Amino acid sequence: MEETEIESTIRALFADLKQDKVRSLLVQCADWGINVRMFLNDQTVELDLIKNYEGYEVTFVDAPEKTPAQIDEFSDLIELLQIS
Repeated sequence: MEETEIESTIRALFADLKQDKVRSLLVQCADWGINVRMFLNDQTVELDLIKNYEGYEVTFVDAPEKTPAQIDEFSDLIELLQIS
């Protein structure tokens, strides 16, 4: 998947929320992975997604007490963040 495709997919994912609100979504693709920053329900959320053989390892940058999680595809972010 190309960088523009990745960004579009992630933006569409958060645009379709029914109950929760995302503002100021920033998606940056780099050699090491993907950085996603946003205001989710007026709280700052920053995620690093690193591609691996099983999908992506997600690290919560702004919440070091949370352990990294594994997702298969971007749509799994919704469940991981417990939003709808």
